[in-house]
Amino acid sequence: MGRKFIPQDKQKEMLLSFSEKEKRFLAGKSILVVLLLNYFFYQSLWAMAPLSVIGVVYFQTEKRGMMQKKKELAREQFKELMLLVSTGQRAGFSAENAFISSYQDMKALYGEESAICRVIEVLKSGKENNIAFSKLWKQIGGQLGITEIKEFAQVYEISHESSGNMAAVMDKTADIIVRRIETEKEIAVLLSARKLEQKIMNVMPFAIMLYISITSPGYFQGLYHSLGGALIMSVCLLLYVSAYVLSVKMISIEI
Repeated sequence: MGRKFIPQDKQKEMLLSFSEKEKRFLAGKSILVVLLLNYFFYQSLWAMAPLSVIGVVYFQTEKRGMMQKKKELAREQFKELMLLVSTGQRAGFSAENAFISSYQDMKALYGEESAICRVIEVLKSGKENNIAFSKLWKQIGGQLGITEIKEFAQVYEISHESSGNMAAVMDKTADIIVRRIETEKEIAVLLSARKLEQKIMNVMPFAIMLYISITSPGYFQGLYHSLGGALIMSVCLLLYVSAYVLSVKMISIEI
């Protein structure tokens, strides 16, 4: 009897998991952001409620960034899997057996909690329940949201049905991923200076305010304890958040 098949909703959760430790870490960062904004712009308990909205948005933004990094890592792992499977096929393995037998090698490279090891677990579970690999790859590609896996699933289905050269398909897929990754790395190097400038500019307003507060105690008190001051600081906060969002978009380039 085959092992119990992993449902699609559980597959997505296990392929790109967001652990409790990561949730606590981002929650702590979000709370810290809210506290810092309150200290520099309001210094009032009543401001914590509206500022918590920024904290929630920050949490979701950082979560998306973290998941994107996991997707990029999963894509690199997928490339290594393609190369390994191609080698296995040349040694006489079928495509399905080459995928499943590569688990120990992927585990040694990336650890059993890695996305690629979980992908292989889904493949193994599907095979033991007589589910076609082409269907499994389509599901995995959609759940991970990785273009190369989606494209590979289509090519795999066609090659498998027509008894094509699967080893060549693996090599070609790995080559495409390598070229895309190298292009992204070149762009990242070109943007590294701009990213550093962005981080400095994001911190600079707070550094200036902190310096003034230390050297001239009470300088901002008139802004913290009056309606007019709260409105002025709210406008300043809106301008800062808008500039921050704009700077992030300006240095975000997708291939």
